[in-house]
Amino acid sequence: MNSLENYITKINESTISAFARSYNVLDYSHKLREILSSLLPENDFSNSTKLELHNTINYILTKRYKGESGLKAKLVAMFVKENVTAAFEIRVNNSRIDFLTINGDTKSYEIKSGIDNLDKLAKQVSDYERVFEYNYIVIDEKHLLAAKKIIPEHYGIYVLEKEKLVKKKEAEQNCCLKPEMQLQLFTKKELGQQFKGVETTVAKIAKQFTATEINESFKTMLKKRYEKRWAFLKQNMSEILPIDYQFFFHHNIQPKVIYGA
Repeated sequence: MNSLENYITKINESTISAFARSYNVLDYSHKLREILSSLLPENDFSNSTKLELHNTINYILTKRYKGESGLKAKLVAMFVKENVTAAFEIRVNNSRIDFLTINGDTKSYEIKSGIDNLDKLAKQVSDYERVFEYNYIVIDEKHLLAAKKIIPEHYGIYVLEKEKLVKKKEAEQNCCLKPEMQLQLFTKKELGQQFKGVETTVAKIAKQFTATEINESFKTMLKKRYEKRWAFLKQNMSEILPIDYQFFFHHNIQPKVIYGA
């Protein structure tokens, strides 16, 4: 890969970002060859297998792309051997948290990559601190000073420095949990499972149960909802390319079906 690495270092960031947007893990081989050939016109991919095409794309994106997929892959690597259940992309109010872990407590991780801006960060952190016990931002180092002016004092911080996630600040447990907002993240079926024998409306449950009881049920629900998906990702990590972790978490398809032999 040395010659490839030398070549891709000369490609500008906007071209790499466009390349990342054109990639779809479900694409057939001819489409993968097409997007690779458009980026690397001097290379011949006609005899490459589907797995080789995916490997080449993964190599390029992990080396050069500054989007959130690389940071998500680093979070997965950080927690895959820990005794936690983790999940991607959970809607909270009008926001969507990038990554979450559950193990006795809930921890959220909002990503701001090198190609992101901080325009929505104030709204996002306000939503997450009402639902999760501990909260972090995971950011490119260029955002550090600006992000510190936006996030609450109890937020923790991870910064991407020289391709490694470095914890700059430990999160403190927040005291802003809103039981009604947690209950809104349940499906109707999940409310029935967690609050049996009670009229399963948010208003009724919020009146009949304490904030502590609702928070405990919230954690139980999240773990039950996501533990099988996370277990599948962990069990198949050696066969899944880092940029595709989120896809396989959501779909639980055997990697060989997607990548070929």
